[in-house]
Amino acid sequence: AKDGSCDGNFECGHAQIGEVSGPSCVGGVSCYDAYAQSITNSSCTGLLACYNVLAQSITDSSCIGEQACRSLVSYYGETPNVSSGSCVGYRACYYAGFYGVLGPSISASCKGDDSCHYAGYSGSVGDLVDSCNGDSACQYMGYAGSVGNVMNGCNGDGTCQSVAYEATQSVSAIVDCCNAPDGFCAGVESNDGLVAADPTCKAGVNLADTLALIEEESESDTSPFTEKQLCYGKTAVENTVASLSKGHSTAAVRYGVNKAFEDLGCDDKSDSEICEILQL
Repeated sequence: AKDGSCDGNFECGHAQIGEVSGPSCVGGVSCYDAYAQSITNSSCTGLLACYNVLAQSITDSSCIGEQACRSLVSYYGETPNVSSGSCVGYRACYYAGFYGVLGPSISASCKGDDSCHYAGYSGSVGDLVDSCNGDSACQYMGYAGSVGNVMNGCNGDGTCQSVAYEATQSVSAIVDCCNAPDGFCAGVESNDGLVAADPTCKAGVNLADTLALIEEESESDTSPFTEKQLCYGKTAVENTVASLSKGHSTAAVRYGVNKAFEDLGCDDKSDSEICEILQL
């Protein structure tokens, strides 16, 4: 390419990439056998970076370092989008997904040697946003279990390794918690274990569980909630999760929870599990 992308004997060999620019795919055998719609903004730089990757897009100087994003793929989920300088370091996001589900969003996450490597590991892990930054942070995360979205969590060397280890284990979400030096959360196997490791995780877990229950109610023919209530309530909970992940004040988060409670009409549905969780 004219801008220096894919320069070399093996860079981008056998690859199917819609757009490459930056320069991107720079370094020995980088982007070899890669499949992506776009790799842009000086991404995939380093020996074997993005080798055999399968992604929707990689941008914003992401996947930088030897073997960064090598074989990153989400076989059973949406194709990942890697952005905002994610997956930077030796083997950052190396085999991330590893025959499980990951993302699809990896944003401003996995910065550090061996960070987020194998995330999803034959289980499932949700979006990673501003998370898992530090050497070996979230290494082997999921490890055959299930982890929801991780937002502004698990930042610091060695945090959140092998969360939900074992196929029967699950963690609903990690939001604005498990950040060093206060909490490492390595090896936690359940929501209760997560909250025990770092009590500040409770709000994120409750909100994630609420969203899951709203989805169930949306598919139910006997739901006590109207379609409008579920739609507005879901939006209020999603906005509250975003507020929590950005470190907004407790008052701001509580306002969001109260808004969801009101939008769902929980005053006359006190026996609903959704409404019970929102009162915790």
